[in-house]
Amino acid sequence: MERSLTFTLGCHDGLPIFIGYFPTAIAFGLVCRDLGLRAWQAILFSVSNFAGSGQFLAASLMGSGALLAELVISVWLINMRYVFMGAELARKLDPHLKGWQRPLIAFGTTDEVFSVAVLNPSPLPAPYLFGLQATSYLGWVGGTAVGFLIGMVLPPLLQLAVGVTLYALFTVLLTQQVRQKGVIALAIAALSATIHTVLTIVVGMPVGWSFVISMLSATFVGAWIVDEEVGR
Repeated sequence: MERSLTFTLGCHDGLPIFIGYFPTAIAFGLVCRDLGLRAWQAILFSVSNFAGSGQFLAASLMGSGALLAELVISVWLINMRYVFMGAELARKLDPHLKGWQRPLIAFGTTDEVFSVAVLNPSPLPAPYLFGLQATSYLGWVGGTAVGFLIGMVLPPLLQLAVGVTLYALFTVLLTQQVRQKGVIALAIAALSATIHTVLTIVVGMPVGWSFVISMLSATFVGAWIVDEEVGR
């Protein structure tokens, strides 16, 4: 029996995402405070982006003194996956969606929202997606605000310790890829890390540009290796 995809059901399905996003966003709010941002800047950061890994990366680059161009290109590259998610999600949208609704749905599509939405066999109506995304969005923005406020009472050393959250987040992403693609994903990540290390420590290249070059290099090598594997 198919479920009726209503706004209320979307909120219900988005609740686990809210629970997952909220503590991560608290850590992001603390990172923003550690960077010296004001409360409204940290909250606006999450309000206008809604991209966890991209925001943590941007915060890291800001902390390292990267140029704006380095930051923009790096975040654009890491968020490129949403282009493919959006293309797949578009195939499942209710054909009666209005034009103005599509950009809102595109903005609210994250990894977790996409995973939950595509599990539904029937076409996805706007009310359901708005409920799913609004609940998730509230968890991310609300967690950012709470994290910043918590930072006002935490000792400075404890606030600095929150910086490891960035590494934990990307470790989780890497672990997911290793589980799906095995040693190949780990080798590609090691290649990217090696290139980044050589460019920053040996060559003395700025962190932002080094990140961009290492990411692109590993992406091309990874695409070539995966293509070779598929062709066998």
